[in-house]
Amino acid sequence: MFYTKKTISTHNTEEDCWLIANYTVYDVTEFLLSHPEHKNIILPRAGTDVSKDYFFHTKKMKQIWNKYKIGYCLF
Repeated sequence: MFYTKKTISTHNTEEDCWLIANYTVYDVTEFLLSHPEHKNIILPRAGTDVSKDYFFHTKKMKQIWNKYKIGYCLF
């Protein structure tokens, strides 16, 4: 599935939270529900490109991101 940046930007709440990293779109809503301690870090970036932040994660953590992949971003 492909999404525009405009569409992705509307998914910016705790109940509907998407992120972009390396042109890949992730729906991290379930992650926020399971790990509420990350809300203060993730919610301010909801609906935006977090590729810069993605690169700071370990290889193992990047694999966890795959669980939340829903498509790709059309820039």
